[in-house]
Amino acid sequence: MGRKLKGGFKTRQQKERLKKVSAGLLERRNNVDLDPSVLQLHDHCYSSLDSEQNVPSNVKSWNSGRRIVELGVLAEGLSGSMVHTGIGGRQVNSFLTALNIPPVSNTLLSARQKESGSAIETVAETTIAECLSQEIDITKQKFDSNELTVSVDGAWQKRGSGRSYDSLSGHCSMIGTETGKVLGFSVRSKYCKMCDEATRKGVQAKTHDCRMNWDGSAKAMEQDMVVEMVQSIKSKGSNVGTIIADDDTTTIARLRKSVDPNIKKMSDKNHVKKNIANALYQLKAKHKKLTPKVIKYLINCLNYMLCQNQDNPKGVENGLEATDLTDLMKVYKKQSQKLSKLGSTQGNESFNKSVASKAPKSHFYSGTSSLNVRVAASVAQKNDGQCYLIKVCLILNSKLIFVKEKRSTTTSAYLQVFIQKRLAILRDLQARKRRAISITRKEKIRRIQLRNRRVKRNAVKEMCEGTSYSCQIDLQDHQDIVEIPSAPVPPEVHCNIPNTAKVICFDLETTSLARDSHITQIAAVNGESHWTSYVIPKLPISSQASEVTGLTMRNGRMFHQGKVVESSTISTALDGFLEFLKAAGHNIYLTGHNIKTFDCHILINTLKSVGKTEELKKCVEGFVDTRLLFKINNPDLKSFSQVNLIKTLMNCSYDAHDALEDVIYLQKLLDFTNIRIADPKFSTATFTVQTAYFFS
Repeated sequence: MGRKLKGGFKTRQQKERLKKVSAGLLERRNNVDLDPSVLQLHDHCYSSLDSEQNVPSNVKSWNSGRRIVELGVLAEGLSGSMVHTGIGGRQVNSFLTALNIPPVSNTLLSARQKESGSAIETVAETTIAECLSQEIDITKQKFDSNELTVSVDGAWQKRGSGRSYDSLSGHCSMIGTETGKVLGFSVRSKYCKMCDEATRKGVQAKTHDCRMNWDGSAKAMEQDMVVEMVQSIKSKGSNVGTIIADDDTTTIARLRKSVDPNIKKMSDKNHVKKNIANALYQLKAKHKKLTPKVIKYLINCLNYMLCQNQDNPKGVENGLEATDLTDLMKVYKKQSQKLSKLGSTQGNESFNKSVASKAPKSHFYSGTSSLNVRVAASVAQKNDGQCYLIKVCLILNSKLIFVKEKRSTTTSAYLQVFIQKRLAILRDLQARKRRAISITRKEKIRRIQLRNRRVKRNAVKEMCEGTSYSCQIDLQDHQDIVEIPSAPVPPEVHCNIPNTAKVICFDLETTSLARDSHITQIAAVNGESHWTSYVIPKLPISSQASEVTGLTMRNGRMFHQGKVVESSTISTALDGFLEFLKAAGHNIYLTGHNIKTFDCHILINTLKSVGKTEELKKCVEGFVDTRLLFKINNPDLKSFSQVNLIKTLMNCSYDAHDALEDVIYLQKLLDFTNIRIADPKFSTATFTVQTAYFFS
């Protein structure tokens, strides 16, 4: 705290400097009013200059004794940049201070923002008129109707907690379904800074641009704004026949009462799925088997059913009846007519995100016209892209005018406009490219995979870490902070097969397709020699497996196609299999069809159960999956089953699902195609013994 001087805390030099600055500002204003050669719009406008040398005397020394940033030349562009980038005066001055540039006064920024804000709102209204005309024309061409279909959605500038919604302002947008552009917008504000200040002081408010236009609750804002926008469309000579909205408000009831009793409503499909998902998660507390994975599967099934039955209410009813969650679906079954015709408010959600970037919820802009300007900027950007900034500059008639006709202009002004327009076009091209990529099937699948991977990884980490964050967890007497150790690192996956490798084909038949099923037949072939054995399983053979393999058990005896076959125990059969492998010598690679996902798991689990795991490691170097092999060698084939490969490539058929026949014809297929398994390009079709044991 400095020493208080006579007359206040300012020194004599400071007071004299302030007087000079005030006098200079007054002189500049007077010169603008008196000099006809200077444009009357702003004293800092250079658009009328013919050359850099023809500069009025009062402007030529504009940087003499002045702080450069406080000049209107920069302040006007700075105010428009604030709106476009979504920052306020505090953030601007913090940025300038960090660059060692003197800050800009809030009064100057506020005055310039009013000027640029008026231009932004004009551009927004112009784009709305153009887009509305396009929407009407497209609707007439496609449907021969004047009734538009629009999506509406609103948002508040303050987050609602689920129990309390008390935002002082909100905005709403109306987007055409054919053009995807904004056809109308509205803002509601319950607060005006100047009016509130005048009321607090007990005086009459000065004349100002007051934007306070709402005295109801925050929850009722959206309905009122939608009614206003629909009435505005009607006053322009067109009608809104259908609106797409969520089911969280009474908008349609108020529209039918105030505007048109015949107006139709379509529900937003994303909100419908979200509401059903929330209801399923509430049932999770009662039904433990209703896991998040099951809920996600049910939501996917519901989504497929709704997509397949658009414009088919009866199909929606039948689809909902087909689920076991009858009580939950009763409510939605009554709304089958609505569910059979769903729309989307995704464009409105995207617009709300744009508004949130220009008017962040962490800052308060509702007290002045700043919020309306920022919403208008979002509308202009939604309709015209980043190039709306050029139109704003044209309206302001500033030195950043883009001169289409060839006439002289300042080099700096042309250069700045060129850079600004080039960047705007680049940003619009990037946005269109991202949008085109995002709607492709490949990109949608990638997003689903990334989300699933993230959810799975997070669930695993939370399970390993235990409960680390929960409501009032620190008040508990005992806190479990013991972590589950990380999973062991898997061994090297693929093999480097030498040219001298011996390939032995093998195959298994089992009691079922489950990984815990038992072996019923083993077969292997090595050149001219082959070996097979039927095995008596300890589990019953499923009817599906018997139908495919022809193997059955009756009174402890095994039958193949109704004939008794010689069979042995699993231990004896594995001994014979291992002896066959040892007789082949060293450097052996077991080869089979689809063994990576099935046969290897069954074989290794069976070896573990009889204690013969080490014996396999001694005589086998690795595995080769021929299904993966032919996917690499013949990628154009539609099916990679062994039966189809032999039929397509060798033009013959055989008795499939007999282990011995399978391995014999698999070896013939490899010989016929003359595939070199040692080729490095087939390495992804191989895997080591350690890998097989690790994942079994």
